[in-house]
Amino acid sequence: MEISPLEITQREFARKFRGLDPEEVQTFLEQIAEEMTRLVQETTEQAAQIQRLEAQVRINQEREDSLRNTLVTAQKITEDMKASAKREADLIVKEGELNAERLLEQAHRKLAQVQAEVAELIRQRDLFAAKLRALLKTHLELLEAQPTRPATPAIPPTPQPRQGGATPGVPTG
Repeated sequence: MEISPLEITQREFARKFRGLDPEEVQTFLEQIAEEMTRLVQETTEQAAQIQRLEAQVRINQEREDSLRNTLVTAQKITEDMKASAKREADLIVKEGELNAERLLEQAHRKLAQVQAEVAELIRQRDLFAAKLRALLKTHLELLEAQPTRPATPAIPPTPQPRQGGATPGVPTG
C-alpha cells in the first residue's frame, strides 16, 4: 500500500480515553512525512539517475557495437586487400615469368638464326676458298702448260719517219 507524505500529515486518529498526546503524534507524523518526502524525492532523483545511466549504457552499448562492427569490417577489408594484393603480385609474377619465357624463346630463335647464318657464311667461305683454289690450280696448270720462251730483251720500237722528212730526235741543221 502506497502512502504519500500528505496522507501521513492529514491522517487523523480516533481519540480514546487516556490516549496518546495528540501534539506528539502530530510532530512525529510531520517528521515521518518530511522523511518520507525526502525519501520520495531521493527515490525520484535516483530513478532519474538510473534512467540517465541506462540511456548512457545503451549509448555506450551502441557505440561498442558500432566499433565492433567497424573493427570487423576493417579486418575484412584488410584481409580482402591482402588477398587482392597477393593476387595482383601473383599476376605480376606470372606475367613476368611469361615475358621471361617469351624473351628466352625469342633469344633462342635469334641464336638459332645467327648460328644458321654463321654456318651459311662458313659454308660460303669454304665454297669460295675451294673455288679460288680450283681457279688458282687451273691457272697454275695453264701457266705450267705454256712453253717456256727465252727471255727477249726489250727493244725500243724504231721511230717511224714523219711526213716532212725530219726524224725525231735528230737535229736538223
